[in-house]
Amino acid sequence: QAVCGFGSQDALPFRAIKEGELYFQEDREVNLVELALATNIPKGCAETTVRVHVSYLDGKGNLEPQGSVPSAVSTLTDELLKYYQHVTRAVLGDDPQLMKVALQDLQSNSKIAALLPYFVYVVKSVSHDLEQLNRLLHIARSLIQNPFLCLGSYVRSLISSVMYCALEPLAASINPLNDHWTLRDYAAMLLSRIFWSHGDLVSGLYHQILLSLQKVLADPVRPLCSHYGAVVGLHALGWK
Repeated sequence: QAVCGFGSQDALPFRAIKEGELYFQEDREVNLVELALATNIPKGCAETTVRVHVSYLDGKGNLEPQGSVPSAVSTLTDELLKYYQHVTRAVLGDDPQLMKVALQDLQSNSKIAALLPYFVYVVKSVSHDLEQLNRLLHIARSLIQNPFLCLGSYVRSLISSVMYCALEPLAASINPLNDHWTLRDYAAMLLSRIFWSHGDLVSGLYHQILLSLQKVLADPVRPLCSHYGAVVGLHALGWK
């Protein structure tokens, strides 16, 4: 947590108690008389400082030393860029067999951690085209199934895109011949899978999802298709 005030840029000192492995911040005594009579009055609040410790795992699962940044994070190589272009074209293209191969590789490739934000951005680029939305959900499913990817803060973005597919009225919903119900069923299932497998990465995610679904369900202005998406979403999360 950031510490604001007129203090120094150094980290706060911690002391350990003798009775156990418990550490606390050591508050120094302040002479109020000296502070009141001081002539060097601060003119403004100092910049907020946060000391961060970052560790990376290399390709073999070993912890790299503090301060080192893997090449996959620092730079995006030509190979990764080409991989990203080929996968997105394959998934959004017209060849179903090529799409299947691309999705299978996306959920098992151990060297695409640097591309995670790029693929999450693709999933977020939602539209009203049912076929495209369905393929974007397939990308999201492959990402959460890849055991080599740590979604971290991207969980919230993925859930936002999935809930869009479940709750948004969509222009295609106007035509009764368009099967947007299957898309909402698939989005609800994926929402449950993301939550139960990665929900612990984001604090407060459980209540945020419930509030979003309940808000849509209780809104009489929303169309039936949005209410349906909220119902199947709640059902997919489980009776509890």
